[in-house]
Parts: sequence; C-alpha cells; structure tokens
Amino acid sequence: MGNQENKPAAETSPARSNERLRTKQKPAKVAPETFVENWRTALNGKEDPVRKLRPMLITGVLGEITTEHVSQLLALLQGHPGSAERLALPLAWRERFGKLNALSRRLLDALRISFASAIDFDQHEFVGYRAANDVEAWVVEHAPKVSGFERDIWFRRFVVCLAKDTELKTVVAGLVASAQIWMSGADKRFGNRRRPEQSFVRGLMQAFSLPSISLSKLDLAISGVETVDAQFREMLSRELNLQRQVRTQQDGINALQTQVSSLDSDLAQAREESGQRATRLSELTQLLAEADERYRLLDQHWRGVSEQELAKQSGSFREKVSQELEETLLALDRENPNMEIALRRLRRIEDILKK
Repeated sequence: MGNQENKPAAETSPARSNERLRTKQKPAKVAPETFVENWRTALNGKEDPVRKLRPMLITGVLGEITTEHVSQLLALLQGHPGSAERLALPLAWRERFGKLNALSRRLLDALRISFASAIDFDQHEFVGYRAANDVEAWVVEHAPKVSGFERDIWFRRFVVCLAKDTELKTVVAGLVASAQIWMSGADKRFGNRRRPEQSFVRGLMQAFSLPSISLSKLDLAISGVETVDAQFREMLSRELNLQRQVRTQQDGINALQTQVSSLDSDLAQAREESGQRATRLSELTQLLAEADERYRLLDQHWRGVSEQELAKQSGSFREKVSQELEETLLALDRENPNMEIALRRLRRIEDILKK
C-alpha cells in the first residue's frame, strides 16, 4: 500500500504540465464585433464563463475598441451576477503590478466606476498618514454584516476599487481588514478559527506535503509574512525616528524651560524692585505733598507777618514823616519863617527816608 501511494506515475509532473501549457496555442485576436459575439457565447455556455472570458481579455482585439463595444460587454455581464467582480479582480492586480491591454483597461475602468458607486467608495478619503487606519474603519462601518453571495460580491468590489492607485500600505491594511471581517462572518461554516501561527504552520506543511511542493501556496504564505514584516520594520524605523525627534524636541523643551525659569526669576526680581521703587515713590510723593503743604503754610504765615510788619513800619514812617513835615510847615508858615528849624526838620525827613 505504501509503495503504491508513493508512485509518481499516477500523477502529472510539473515539467509535463508546463510543457503542455507551452504547446497550447494562444487564441488569435478577432475584430471587436466578433469579440462581442464570442463574449456572449461564453456567457451563455454551461461552464464557468469567467474561465473563458479571462484569456479572451488577455488576447485582446484587432483594431480599436469603442465605447459602444465596452458598453455591450458590460450589459452582457449584468445577466451573470458575480462574474464581473471575479473578472475584474485579476485585471486590477495586473494593472497594479503589471500591464493591461487597451481592452482590459477600459473594461476595468468601467467596472471600477460601477463598483465604487454601488458600495459608496471614494478613494480620495484614504490619503495621508492616517489612510491605513481610515480604510480599516471604513471597512468595519460599511461591510455587510450577513454572509452570502451578495456579501462576497461586496468584498470583491471593494478590493477592485482599493487597488487603484492607493498607497500600498493602505491597500494591505484594507485587504487584511476586509479578509478578517469576511472570515468573521464565515466562522459558522468553518468553526472556530485557529490561532494565526497555527494556521501559518499548517499551511506550510500542507504545501510541503504535496507530491510536488506548491510554489503558489508557499509564495502566498511567505508574501504575507514578508509584507507584515516589512510594515513592522518600517513601523520600528518610524518609531525610532519619532523617538529621536521626541528626544531632540524634549532637549529643546528643557532648554526653553530653563530659559523660562530664568526669565521668571528675572521677572520676579524686577517686579520686586519695581514694587520697592513704587513704595519709595509713594513715600517721596507723600513727603513732597507734606513739604508743599508746609511751604504753603509758611508762605502764608510769613506773608501775614510781612504784611503786618510792613503795615506797622508804614504807619510809623508815615507818622514820623507827617510830624516832621508838620513842624517844617509850621516853621515856614510865619511872618518871619524860621529857616533853621525848617531846614533841620527837612534833614530829619531825609534821614527817615534813608532808613
């Protein structure tokens, strides 16, 4: 039994499979009208139409594809729910990381416009340093809460819209958030989820357990790890740069705080000196006011004294002069004037005036 299980003859080797793929002829390009008819035939067949439509898009058409041709292709897809979304997913991937021919690009653009309108998606909302957080919050708010076919369509439309020119970090964050929410709605079918490390190891072991190790499964697992690891390293680098910036800014803040403390001390000292000067000024103002009052009173006093003394001296002077003048007039007012007495009285008046 064990020997039979390990026989490689019962399985197709990867070399033979690759050889068959190389020998398989590539479909020839056809005119746009013929392409539309082939498109209709593939959609009306019994097999999965998406498998036939994908190689047709990769091959392209002869000549120029018009807007009317694209509208016809879209109209035919409307009768097959879910096919447009499945068809757009690889086109969005090739547009982001590879090349698309004119037909595929125009069809993808038209589908993306339709998808964005259907799920109310606006790419301009997810720009800037918070774009990754914003897209995660948007998915949590807008994603359908119930499982089913319509839910799958919503997530496929979201992925197609997100892949258009969005920053890679935001794309990864949106894909992870949408996958987590989709899986949370699928827990009833798959049971309790395994721990992430358990699922990762299990996936690697399954890839290694195949007769021919699955490169695609290994690449998917490792790509996810490398993407997360790259983001983690970038986060660490940003954190280190931020720590350096914080330290530099903290040093600047400390220096400014030292300056502020010194200025506060100088300000307190200046205020204290200003208070002392204000007190001294108030005291001097009070002293000046008191001096002015004393001067006013002294001036008033001495003016009074001077006026009294002046009045007294004036009365005495008038009295003396009047007396001498009267005596002089008496000496002269005679039949025989006594000139000697008059002259003596006038000299006494002269002496009084000199005093």
